[in-house]
Amino acid sequence: MRRIKKTLAFALACALTVSVMAGCSSDDSSSAGQSSSPAEGSSTADTQQTDAVDTGWTWGGVEIGGGGFVPNIIYNPTEEGLVYCRTDIGGAYKLNKETGRWECISDMFGGDDWNLIGIESIATDPVEPNRLYVAAGTYTNGKGAMLASSDYGKTYTRVDMPFGNGGNEVGRGAGERLAVDPNDNKIIYFGSRNAGLYRSEDYGQSWNKVEAFPTNGGYIEDGFSIGLTFVAFDKSSSSAGEPTKTIFVGAAKNEGNMLYRSDDAGKTWTEVENPTAQMTGNNTKLRPLHGEVSSDGFLYTTWSFGVGPNGAEAGAVQKYDIAKNEWKEISPETGAKHGFSGLSVNPKDPKNIAVTTLCLWSPEDNVFVSNDGGETWQGLWDPDTKKKNYVMDVEDCKWLNWHGQLKLGWWMTGVAINPFNPDELMYGTGATIYGTDNLTKLGSEPVTVRVRALGIEETAIFDFVSPKKLDENTPELYSIMGDIYGFRHDKADTAPEEHFGDFPSTDIDCAANDYHYVVRATAENRGTVFYSEDAGKSWKAVAALPEGVNPKSGGQVKLSCDGKTLLYQSGTPGTGAFVTSDWGASWTACADLPQGCSIESDKVNPDKFYAFRDGSFYMSEDAGMSFKKIADFLVPSVTFEAAPNEEGRLYVAVGGGGVYTMDAAEGKLERVAGDVQNCKAVGIGAPEKEGDPDTLFIIGEANNEGAGVYISQDRGATWKRINTDSQQWGNVNPKIAGDPKVFGRCYISTNGRGIIRGDVKT
Repeated sequence: MRRIKKTLAFALACALTVSVMAGCSSDDSSSAGQSSSPAEGSSTADTQQTDAVDTGWTWGGVEIGGGGFVPNIIYNPTEEGLVYCRTDIGGAYKLNKETGRWECISDMFGGDDWNLIGIESIATDPVEPNRLYVAAGTYTNGKGAMLASSDYGKTYTRVDMPFGNGGNEVGRGAGERLAVDPNDNKIIYFGSRNAGLYRSEDYGQSWNKVEAFPTNGGYIEDGFSIGLTFVAFDKSSSSAGEPTKTIFVGAAKNEGNMLYRSDDAGKTWTEVENPTAQMTGNNTKLRPLHGEVSSDGFLYTTWSFGVGPNGAEAGAVQKYDIAKNEWKEISPETGAKHGFSGLSVNPKDPKNIAVTTLCLWSPEDNVFVSNDGGETWQGLWDPDTKKKNYVMDVEDCKWLNWHGQLKLGWWMTGVAINPFNPDELMYGTGATIYGTDNLTKLGSEPVTVRVRALGIEETAIFDFVSPKKLDENTPELYSIMGDIYGFRHDKADTAPEEHFGDFPSTDIDCAANDYHYVVRATAENRGTVFYSEDAGKSWKAVAALPEGVNPKSGGQVKLSCDGKTLLYQSGTPGTGAFVTSDWGASWTACADLPQGCSIESDKVNPDKFYAFRDGSFYMSEDAGMSFKKIADFLVPSVTFEAAPNEEGRLYVAVGGGGVYTMDAAEGKLERVAGDVQNCKAVGIGAPEKEGDPDTLFIIGEANNEGAGVYISQDRGATWKRINTDSQQWGNVNPKIAGDPKVFGRCYISTNGRGIIRGDVKT
């Protein structure tokens, strides 16, 4: 769990999915609808409008407690309790002061705008705290936008930029590239990755390039442009109401000095020579990551050779006397090779500083705190003695105790001291946010480090299945996902205790009538099929895979509804489906079935399985031993689900088309009567009353109401939209499942916002 590769996991998720909706939201963050209006220069502006529609459903996330990379946390220096964080593929979040939970404030983007839920930078206005600015864009080859809000992120003015942002690219742990002028807050600067420095002079409503700024950066790491890494103001250089005169910008260059200074409010810029960089490495290799100006006249910076979050091999923490133009090296001594990244300077106590190491894998990364401007440091663990000056409390998120190897974290690129409470510090990691509430005790007693990520759900979801009710121990859901592999979710609103192991999975299923039986197909070098007979508490590999199957290929797995038979379609090209009733001790090739089928099991009859390939449906009535064709369909590719309470009933989603129902016994396919123009995915859940038809959910378009989530309680004769334009959750996969235990509950898969859960309002 040390080197989680979010970019690769996200790419795998994208390979399994198509973006199908527009937007994202939780219960209390609203905004939706986009109306274009012109902006200055070549940009366009869109305003996100607050929803007034009540669909009767509430939306939230299946609780995991993070699960992804949080590059930085940003406190507002003038409004107590106002704090934001940014994620690389899961959007921007604001902390709810009353509940202590994070709430997504970028959930109105998705579909064609899914790229905007990767967040490059956030700036919170120190003069008018209601104002917020977000640089949105996951990848630089997609559209980038500046979002300006005057209501804490409830609504935005969107300005499309002539360049992309890289919220999930190398260097995403750099400092805040967005910064609000603390003296004249209508002015905002942004340092881009490849297009230079930009400035707004109208509260982010329009943006123009700062032509006088001399560099775009130019340094490329692992194929990604890093560009300008932070913007910092020396507030004391001007009076309130006047533009700040002294501004600093960090630049990742191939050679030369990498810090720029303006003393005339951005009209002209000069390089700042930095001879102290020679103390820890050549200044052509160490590059600035974070920079903040203290109220007593110093610019603090962190530097790294390898900008991270991986590959940092050397680093430094440096302090620049702005008035004297003098540098001083203040790096904490660790005796190891690593970078430095996270930086926080307390605006109310200029000598109170925190920094993080980067890529100090052994024994673990560290947080250092100074109360004398960097002259001395205390670490959460002591580099000399290796003594831990902390205790960890992961009671709210027990799965973080990964194989008993609980650590402070990795990919620690952002740290923040609460300016109103020096006991509180939070820092982001590759999996969650950790924080303290007794930091001032560091050095005299162990500091308690707790999970502070509740409400953040930042995972790339591959698949999930919700079992039917068997007893009081029936879990609500099983899931598989990128990076942290998957969970048994006993309660959807409680973080699970354990993950499924160190193998990325491609498919998961449980026996419809007995949740104890669960199977997963896994990939990579030691990939196989794993099975559990105790509801995911323990796992065993099947005795062997069928002959000719590549263990790296993953595949599909389906269990008969009683859990006694396993149907397996590997991902190896040229292989067909196989069936076993003894957990892989012996396999039988499924007769009369084409290679590479999509497979499904009947949820009532354990002897029935279904398959689809190239426009034809197949059924087995002898527990998968043989199949027969039951219907031909003109569409070559579909997804389909078996009804949980009705033998032989299939529901079929035709991407770009409608919803069909099939009576497998008769081989009869019929389009549902309701007005569905487009269906990307169909799911089936519990009926409202016993004896009613199963509830249907779709991701698609119906009633000419646009893309969304729809429900039908009459086999598709009529449909009701149950989400709004502000509840669209970014990069949504074509995967929705109803809960067979709870009427009205559905689960939606996303790449970056975890598992979205919808429930009927009570």
